[in-house]
Amino acid sequence: MMKLNILLFIVLIVFCLLKVNTEHLYRKNFSILDSEQKREIELKEEKTKLELENTDQSGNNRIEEFAKKKLEMVEPNQNNIIQLEGQ
Repeated sequence: MMKLNILLFIVLIVFCLLKVNTEHLYRKNFSILDSEQKREIELKEEKTKLELENTDQSGNNRIEEFAKKKLEMVEPNQNNIIQLEGQ
């Protein structure tokens, strides 16, 4: 009977240690998941900013292309630039 009690006690200790280890791994993985979700949000915000910047730049490029092709405008060279002095 005593041997059975010792054996059951050892089994109980092993299961308790396994439970503690499982909880630790769960919390560790949950922490990693949380940080990755935050990183995902940051990356989505950065993607939105970059898309907006790209749209803005492509809009400027379209205006410049329209001015050059349709309106036949050219960039002035130094001889064509006149600076006016303020009062």
